[in-house]
Amino acid sequence: EPGILFWDTAQNMTPSDVYSDLGFGSVSTNPCGEIILSPYDSCRLMLVNLTSFVTNPWSATSEFNYGEFARKVQKAQRLMDDMIDLEIEQVDKILRKIENDREPEDVKQIERNLWLKVKQQATTGRRTGLGITGLGDMLAMLGISYGSEESVETTEEIYKWLALNSYESSIILAKERGSFPAWEFSKEENHPFISRIVQELLPHRQEEYRIYGRRNIANTTTAPAGSVSVLTQTTSGVEPAFMLHYR
Repeated sequence: EPGILFWDTAQNMTPSDVYSDLGFGSVSTNPCGEIILSPYDSCRLMLVNLTSFVTNPWSATSEFNYGEFARKVQKAQRLMDDMIDLEIEQVDKILRKIENDREPEDVKQIERNLWLKVKQQATTGRRTGLGITGLGDMLAMLGISYGSEESVETTEEIYKWLALNSYESSIILAKERGSFPAWEFSKEENHPFISRIVQELLPHRQEEYRIYGRRNIANTTTAPAGSVSVLTQTTSGVEPAFMLHYR
């Protein structure tokens, strides 16, 4: 902090907002600002460590392995979809506990309604929040100065590959497992983000998308990744190295 969020752009570009009539309109971020959410939806986060894809780091021949990054992003999207099913299982356990509680029915009904709404959003939308961490370290390993024109272009390319492979994986998953129940082609046909992804950048998936749809209502985000970056010993989220050493 401080930060800035262009809310009109977020609403126009977030794929879930075309389903506002079904309760998936964006109303806020989660408390940490990590992901834009609709009411009762969950903050599901997973990230890919960008430093894992740099070959010959800290040298004149260093490169980013986009092919391996693409493969890992597609697998990560599958894991994210599995995470939703695990969440639904846990919500069902909570609902069973509520039924077995000794509180009066009017008290239980309030909690029951809350968790039923959470389950409904998870089941109907299957939102995921796939992102990255270690961007600052990755740029440094490639010999690129953070904030330079080259760093901006490289970051745009990273996010392009993240989005394309995440959404391609979601289309493949829809063919295998079914689309998210709210999916409707006519609602998404002219969406500025989805149409650019599918029509312009994934032409080989267009027919599958029209037939099977997508598995997840919205796919990507970037979390601050504070605790995860400590575990992976990387710069947090998209941050540069704040200091080389400090006390």
